[in-house]
Amino acid sequence: MSKEIRIPSEAMASVESHCGRPVLWEIVSSRRGSTVWKGTGPAASVALKAGKDEGAPITSREIAVAEHMPGHSPLIASGRTRTASWLITPWHDGPSTWDVFHTVRTTHQGTEEARDAAVDLCHAVADLHRQGWVHGDLQPDHAIHTKAGIQLIDCTWAASPTLTPSGTFQGGLPHLLAPELAAEIEAGHRPVKVTPAAETYTLAATLWRAATGRWPFDYTAAANTEGPITGPRARQLIAGGQLPPVLAPQWPVLLSVLRTAMAAPSESRPSAHDLALLIPDGSL
Repeated sequence: MSKEIRIPSEAMASVESHCGRPVLWEIVSSRRGSTVWKGTGPAASVALKAGKDEGAPITSREIAVAEHMPGHSPLIASGRTRTASWLITPWHDGPSTWDVFHTVRTTHQGTEEARDAAVDLCHAVADLHRQGWVHGDLQPDHAIHTKAGIQLIDCTWAASPTLTPSGTFQGGLPHLLAPELAAEIEAGHRPVKVTPAAETYTLAATLWRAATGRWPFDYTAAANTEGPITGPRARQLIAGGQLPPVLAPQWPVLLSVLRTAMAAPSESRPSAHDLALLIPDGSL
């Protein structure tokens, strides 16, 4: 069990009702006031997220997303107490995009499997955009490749015309932000509104990160004068549009496609669907 957050008794009962007893618990992550567990029982496995204090409203936002977002994991149960919020969804077995690209990053092999995963992720994001939604926080660990298809997770900041952006949303991982979105955030525009074009940039940057293990931009020159580049400073530099792309040896044909997509102005950037068509075959 998490030392910071205990599983609410009502959530425990819901998991046992769904999974059977006994339930074996494993902490998956615990940060910023939220803890995620995997609960495994004789009948099923689930993901349980609980947020306490500062994490409670963030988890409540994720409950709202789960209730409205098409294709989201079915919401098995959810609840709120005076200081905490929690939700339960099915556990999805499969590697993340980061996991699928492990061999590409480390040995420059495995491109056929990675190519299929990249195309599947592009199509999943395209489907979301077609239905008027954006995920808001795409990262290599936020897509699970299951036998039934892609499952997007960590959808707390997803938004649509029927679920407006959260006022506490900061734009997602700074290193993966589209320059135009980074500039809007730096200019103080709130709430942060992620467009499909900005998210397609993040999709390409996410695949770059998965393929290389590195951020898309080279911070070396700035770091030599400033010291380590933090997330907020990275956002400022990306907003300025002055950073050179990082050089990486993995899968040059794919990286060329991703670099071109990220360099395009937002109005001429490929859509997520178009990016799927541009992903090369598994040859190096």
